[in-house]
Amino acid sequence: MKQTNGTSRLAIRVMERCDLEDLRQLHNHDGTLAMLTDVQHITEAQQEAWYQAISLSKTSRRYVARLRADDSFVGMMRVDQIDLANRNCFIGCDISYEMRGKGFATEFFSYLLNYYFNNYGLHRVQLVTLSSNSQARRLYHKLGFVEEGISREAIYRDGSWHDLLAMGLLKRDWRKSEDSE
Repeated sequence: MKQTNGTSRLAIRVMERCDLEDLRQLHNHDGTLAMLTDVQHITEAQQEAWYQAISLSKTSRRYVARLRADDSFVGMMRVDQIDLANRNCFIGCDISYEMRGKGFATEFFSYLLNYYFNNYGLHRVQLVTLSSNSQARRLYHKLGFVEEGISREAIYRDGSWHDLLAMGLLKRDWRKSEDSE
């Protein structure tokens, strides 16, 4: 059966075991590690243990995006601390280095934000990003996220301290950003 979830360019689905090596390579790439809060390289054994834990979680999900044209790996989306009582969660995305700058992050975020706001009934989605990650910040602002706080000098990279920005998106603001496109 042909995959139907996603966008015209991206097939988006829940992570499966067959994605683990692509995910591990993405995580261990210097360009990805530089923007994460956890800079530990991971082994195949660690990746497998992580997969087992995340697959059983009731409050976390992982999604992958692949090109419909040739099934090339594009990236992954993290949805954590899913709190259905208070209708919120944390979200994050990593795009493969060679796929960056092609609009895939916008498509991936848009698809999953729509899914979580409209199918899960979430009211709020939040994330954190390095203040120095200007490309991600532009994307988040475009999607309607608002900067809500700063953890000053929370992340140490390449010999200097960086602020960590907290950003949030309410469903009503998501609707506004969707309507303006």
